[in-house]
Order: sequence, then structure tokens, then C-alpha cells
Amino acid sequence: MTMQIENMDEMVVKKAIKIINKLKGVLGVKILLDEDKTALKEMESKREGDVIPVVNRGLKECLMREFYLAIFKNIEFRYPPVPTVLLVTDKGRILGQELISNEEKKKYQDRSDVYFLSTDFIFFKSNKSSVGTGIEKEFFLLPSVPFPELEDVSGISDVTSCSPSTMGDSYLKNKYGYPQDPNIATIIVGFSKTK
Repeated sequence: MTMQIENMDEMVVKKAIKIINKLKGVLGVKILLDEDKTALKEMESKREGDVIPVVNRGLKECLMREFYLAIFKNIEFRYPPVPTVLLVTDKGRILGQELISNEEKKKYQDRSDVYFLSTDFIFFKSNKSSVGTGIEKEFFLLPSVPFPELEDVSGISDVTSCSPSTMGDSYLKNKYGYPQDPNIATIIVGFSKTK
């Protein structure tokens, strides 16, 4: 079933798509359908049962908005304003985080208080003693991420964005005709119309 867009709604969505399409690195924008919402929620819920669960809080927040779009982007797209992946505990402690820019990588490169788990993800050594003790549950968190380009646009409110999990990314690429290329990624942007 297609998401219904009436006159005012259609104008708001078209305005958002027009703004996003002008951004450097954007390959395309698609309005997500109800079937996409259902499929993505199902895929993400399966990851919550992993050995180290993956909780996509950002997706949940995006899909609570009136409208949601999938953006297909390449490496020319801007860095996210905040990390899109965190390793956290159920007590709210941050154990590790994604590094989102070359500047961040340089900042942590020579520090002795972090481990590089990959070139893009660090673990804070100060948390080493508490990991795996069972006192706190650990999980990967995909948080909601600001999407500044739509923040102050007339008629648009409650803007947020997120990264889907690798399964969600693959699903969206397959459905909307994009190759399974690691240099192409998806972002989901959710927003509502101003009341």
C-alpha cells in the first residue's frame, strides 16, 4: 500500500526531495512505502537478538514521523554531524564509537586511551575492565542523526535521519535499483509537516 500524500503533504514532500537532490553526493531519493517500513522494522528487530545486539533507535524515530525518504548517496556526500554507530551499555555508558571524519581519525590516532577496532571504530580503554562482566548489557546503537539541510525549512518539522543496518541498506538498494556497491549507502530521513 502506497503512503497517501494529499495536496499540502505532497508539497512538503516535494520540497524536501528537491532540497535533498541538490546536495553533493546524492544519487537519488525515494519515498518509502508502507511495505518498506514493515520490511525495515522486521529486519532491524532480528538484529536485536545478535550476540552483541544492534538497536536501531534512529530508524524507529524516523518511522514515527509522517513522511520518510530513502536517500542513496556516494562518498561525496557530507559527513554525518554525529557518529552513526555507538557501542553502549544499558546504563548509558559509551564504550566505543564510529569515527566519522579524517579529522576525528587523526585526533584519536596517537592516543593511548583507545583501541582501534577498525580504521573507523574505536573502543575506549577505560571501559575495558567492565566489558563482558554481565553487570551491564552491551549493544551497538544506531542513533537518530540530525539532518540540518531540512531543519529550518518552512512547512517541515521534527526532522531526523538514520542509517539502516547492512540488511536494510541491501534491501533498499535491491528494491530501488542501486548496485550492492560499498561506496553507495542509504540514509533514511523522517519528518513531519508543520502543524
